[in-house]
Amino acid sequence: MPRFTRLPPRLRDRRGIASLEFALVGGLLLSLLLGGIDLARYMFTLECLRATAADAVRLATLQGSRNLNTGSAACTSLSGVLADSSARVPFLRASLVTATLSGCATQAGITTVTVTVQYPFSFVVPVFGTAPAMTETAQALFN
Repeated sequence: MPRFTRLPPRLRDRRGIASLEFALVGGLLLSLLLGGIDLARYMFTLECLRATAADAVRLATLQGSRNLNTGSAACTSLSGVLADSSARVPFLRASLVTATLSGCATQAGITTVTVTVQYPFSFVVPVFGTAPAMTETAQALFN
């Protein structure tokens, strides 16, 4: 004899079981999916920030080379915010990217240029908490 035949008719009715199971598991699956998408967006933004830092240090190196070609010191007029560095990364909001030349020094004919790039990031789904501003530093040597 099937085991459900001894139950009252109200408890034998299996309609809606799939909806109930989905209600119990669906929320967890949806938060895992959205959290994974958010984490992937964070990693993609970090990679874009690294590309921006590399581009910013390249621009600073080119300006330092121009300075050397004109006969002035490599670090002349290399300071502060590098405005053109975020123009080549289309996935970040250029108005929020801050690229700053954080160091320029020449020692024994070799110039070291250090650039720091910052970008604010916030998760859409607060599964991972709040993220601090993302910071990436790039350094180049030239002579």
